[in-house]
Amino acid sequence: MAQAPGGDGGRSPRDGPELPQGRAFPPSGPQDPLVTPKPTHADLAGSRYLALQRLARAQKRATAELLQLYVLESFLRRLIRSQHDERLVLKGGLLLAAFDLRRATRDVDLLALRTDNDPAAVERLVVEIASVDAEDGVVFLLDTITVVPIRDDDVYPGVRAVLEARLATARIKFSVDVNVGDPVVPAPIRTAVPVLLGDERIDVLAYPKPMVVAEKLVTALQRGRASTRWRDFADLFVLVPGDLLEAEVIEALRAVASHRGVTLQPLGAVLAGMAEEAQARWATWRERQGAQERVPEDFGAVLDALDERTQAWLAAAARLGEPG
Repeated sequence: MAQAPGGDGGRSPRDGPELPQGRAFPPSGPQDPLVTPKPTHADLAGSRYLALQRLARAQKRATAELLQLYVLESFLRRLIRSQHDERLVLKGGLLLAAFDLRRATRDVDLLALRTDNDPAAVERLVVEIASVDAEDGVVFLLDTITVVPIRDDDVYPGVRAVLEARLATARIKFSVDVNVGDPVVPAPIRTAVPVLLGDERIDVLAYPKPMVVAEKLVTALQRGRASTRWRDFADLFVLVPGDLLEAEVIEALRAVASHRGVTLQPLGAVLAGMAEEAQARWATWRERQGAQERVPEDFGAVLDALDERTQAWLAAAARLGEPG
């Protein structure tokens, strides 16, 4: 379900303060009680809210975090039922659930295959997707949408749509980031993304795993010691080497680096000295994300492992990019 567009919303930088999550939806009129009624099993939205609340308690996670993820899943569910199913490719944090790496995220990251890098075009696209009915209890409040160019991240330029959704008594703000023009090597593939509740899989067009790894590696090289994308380092530590095909990763690295104009070098050379400089911030991020069981506390150990695991790939991809 969706409500018609027509008002203002907000935006948040990709790495800035978190968007508000899980706010209570205020009473709609003077006849309503002063306190918003609690969700109940009397309707689908209430049942899903309560199920997410129980799941959050069982997993020792914040209910607001799971509400956020559920709304993102809801948008994805509508995407595959829409006419834009073959035009948009999923990437980013939401895709990681398909690789057993589900983590908190507040946006849907998409690559548009046949869409202009134009705010008006992206707004129409998001509204059309959010207007599809998915019978999951979520109502998208299209009158809250605002769409702006992404200017805070020179790595992934594009357009960001920010809007709110409602599930029972909660209002959740989230964003849809749409990029254009990036290469995808190997080609996008249908990927089954698991959901929070039940055994459903959302079969969406998505980045293949080698492309996910290549983008994160090239971003680390591009940003160098100034990088604060701790999640990228954590994701790479888990994903590499994994079940990746070396030839596919090498070709993906070559394509991404060529597109961005980045020289491929060993991570250890580019990030020399970063382990000591960033240790405190890494440790804080790791604890805040509850990632103690996934990645070491010692940031130097993470960087050393990644350098060792990726040197051969980066060297081979660099040779592919040489003239002649």
